[in-house]
Amino acid sequence: MAEPFFQAGQLREDIDFEAKLAGGRDGKGKLPESFFETYSAFANTAGGVVLLGLKELEDGKWEARGILEPDKVIADLWAQLNSEEKVNRNLLSTDSVQKHELQKGRWLVEIVVPRATRKERPVYLKKNPLTGTYKRQGDGDFRCSEEEVRRMLAEQTEDARDARIIEHFGFDDLNLETFRAGPTELG
Repeated sequence: MAEPFFQAGQLREDIDFEAKLAGGRDGKGKLPESFFETYSAFANTAGGVVLLGLKELEDGKWEARGILEPDKVIADLWAQLNSEEKVNRNLLSTDSVQKHELQKGRWLVEIVVPRATRKERPVYLKKNPLTGTYKRQGDGDFRCSEEEVRRMLAEQTEDARDARIIEHFGFDDLNLETFRAGPTELG
């Protein structure tokens, strides 16, 4: 059997990595309900990777348990990602979801969630951006405040000021003292 694509003892949940057992009641595999909070949080923050089929041990290390029916879990993932009842936007492509065989009949499912563009944010759950938008901080998913959501919504339509080309201005119009000071001296 090939070497695993990761070392379970070296994994730590953080800003861009989350692991979930995804065993379901029957132990064969089920997409965890909490997956979508993580999906929203990764999409609204910096993106990240979710590995399904790992169990966190009491010492903080991970044990690769695997999923018996990964295709069922992946089919459920696609169905829910494409349901407006669950989430407002599917950012994943087929390349974003991979199966990795652990041992005969047991699999890990790797899901790479990209960061949503400014125009795609917020990515939220259950048709309500004010209560269904999450962000990632450290190793946790946290509901965004109403102010944070409103800022994301405003940024969808507002062009970034530094992305506009200002006509009829040239190098002579720059304040060279400010330019030379740089960002550290200006705060």
